[in-house]
Amino acid sequence: MKIEFKGNTISNLADWKKFVFIGKKAKDWKEDRSAASLAEFIIKKNGEEKIIELVSAQIEEPFTLEVAYPEFQARFDAHGQGREHDLAIFGKTESGKKIFIGVEAKVDESFGGTVASKYHKGKAKELNGENTNLPIRIEELLKFNFKVITASDFNLRYQLLFSTAGTLSIDADIHILLFLVFKTEGYNPKVAAKNYKDLQAFLKKAEAINVDGNIYELNMNNKALSVVYKEI
Repeated sequence: MKIEFKGNTISNLADWKKFVFIGKKAKDWKEDRSAASLAEFIIKKNGEEKIIELVSAQIEEPFTLEVAYPEFQARFDAHGQGREHDLAIFGKTESGKKIFIGVEAKVDESFGGTVASKYHKGKAKELNGENTNLPIRIEELLKFNFKVITASDFNLRYQLLFSTAGTLSIDADIHILLFLVFKTEGYNPKVAAKNYKDLQAFLKKAEAINVDGNIYELNMNNKALSVVYKEI
């Protein structure tokens, strides 16, 4: 599997940091946190082979992972910046089906603010006459993710609604959203347990079917999505 970023080939950790985590993103590269842990996993810990093992049951035929792009932006609407996957992996099955795996890396980082907090922030901007697409984007994401919307849905984590839409926006026959949690020296089990609870709340609302352990299948707007969660 090739690893590339904006035309640059990445073959080691130094390349990953130099090409991807520059400028404003430099602050996100910290030892024992998600960005650096994901890079180390892929480059030094046979990450590709482990990912193949994790997703093979969802693909159901021989396949190859061809290329991966760190910090890959998936644009799914016309309302601003798309969803940035920590790693976007493209592949192909033996029969020619296109595969997309959107990787979300965590140590114990949260899934961001709640839908309510994001929505209120956007509405406040609107009331103050500021230009923002955040409220309409959130409304569309709620409709995309859920068949029926209730007030309690605003307590869910916005990043999760964002991640599913970003994954399914990619032109592929097989879509997989892969959560990798790295239990590094910086891992806090209590915080991580809260994050896992947030993910479970989202999956329940999305009517995900648990097929095996931490592997789920769901359907959004007639598109199938596999969700795989793995602690490493």
